[in-house]
Amino acid sequence: MVDLAAMVTSTLSSERRTFQSVLMLANSVRKVKMVAEVLPKELDLKVLSSQNRVVEALHEAGIESSLLEESLSSQGLGVLNHMHDLVLQAIGEGNLASGERLLVVLAEPLDGVIVVDTSNLNSNRFASIAQEYSMDLEVLTKMMHLARHIGSRGREGHAIGALFALGPLPALRKHTTALVLNPFKGHPPEKRSILDEANHETLAEFAWLDGAILFNREGIASDAGRYIQVPAGITPKPGEGGRHLAARAISQLVEGIAVCVSSSGSITMYANGRNRYRVKLN
Repeated sequence: MVDLAAMVTSTLSSERRTFQSVLMLANSVRKVKMVAEVLPKELDLKVLSSQNRVVEALHEAGIESSLLEESLSSQGLGVLNHMHDLVLQAIGEGNLASGERLLVVLAEPLDGVIVVDTSNLNSNRFASIAQEYSMDLEVLTKMMHLARHIGSRGREGHAIGALFALGPLPALRKHTTALVLNPFKGHPPEKRSILDEANHETLAEFAWLDGAILFNREGIASDAGRYIQVPAGITPKPGEGGRHLAARAISQLVEGIAVCVSSSGSITMYANGRNRYRVKLN
């Protein structure tokens, strides 16, 4: 059996540079408490769990914890991709600064310790893309969070795809056609913002419609069920499906950003016609 507490102690003593915080993924209260006991008092511990009872027990013990939507035990090595996106999201929300050193303790579905230098993550890539297109980094990280939610959960037990396009709305509408009545029309911006995770379930429900959801640069959804008109000059690449072609095309046509969730289990971000980020969910 792996002694996580001993691994954490060894890592803390062997690393020359200091850590700013510790992130632990666990479904075991016992393991969390064992690790918490060996951490220096000045080092913050944040725990992510996919079990309500664990979160509740940790709150009672005074340990900061949050509930994950996806089951940790079923992810296997995919938990590494999940961890990567969680760190990016924390940076986008301002809970973690780019350049900090983070100690990640995995207690589910595998045991281990990982040292993460956030300056080497794709947050720099996301920050660069956000700056290029005059968007907040949080808009992109929240969009990736929603994409992961859709890709990992699906709908009614079936894998589904989705397509989001961000950019100037007049240009986005110029190159798309409405397939259904716009479900977002007449609703206040705060109910359509991707920045508020309380809206993600609604956005996910509309994402399964044929076509794309359109967002402005502030992350406010404006339209759903928009068919992207791909001009003859933009042709499919080998092995590229229709949804990915549409995402690449709209990002090029409006010089904006598109995020494609594939039903086969991947998320791709396109910016101005180029693949700028891709993550495999399983």
